Amino acid sequence: MEELETLGVDLIMISIGTPEKGRQLLNHLAIPRGSDYLYVDPENALYDVLLLNKGVKETFFSPSTPFAFLDRFTKKDGTKELTEVLSKWNKAFYIPPKQDQAFNQGGTFLFDGDDTVFAHYDESTGAHSDIDQVIGLATDRMDAKATTVQTKTIAVQ
Repeated sequence: MEELETLGVDLIMISIGTPEKGRQLLNHLAIPRGSDYLYVDPENALYDVLLLNKGVKETFFSPSTPFAFLDRFTKKDGTKELTEVLSKWNKAFYIPPKQDQAFNQGGTFLFDGDDTVFAHYDESTGAHSDIDQVIGLATDRMDAKATTVQTKTIAVQ
């Protein structure tokens, strides 16, 4: 998060649930300053507009789930985040506002104004985007903007 903030990139996280459940989630996961960028979507409006994947098959029976876990198990420190998250979830119990939201899959998006720089739709449980790739794309985009602004400034002088 610090890398993105340093670049001037706004981080926004959207979660199903109510504001109260969002606060509980942030407290439970001990996410620093999470309330600065966590928004809730109890009606599923954003999930629906983005056409994110959802369903029992995607949540439990997709072939991409074991491959996502295999990837975690075979790369260096690949299970570190998973172990950390699972150690916290054993004490969590959240019921979404709508029953079918329990089967929502997430996604990762990088926008620059109206431009979609990156879009990843989680195919199934555990099949998340490569966050280092997203940070790299954001860095490249901001570096290109800084160069353009600097070039325009030089041209004006």
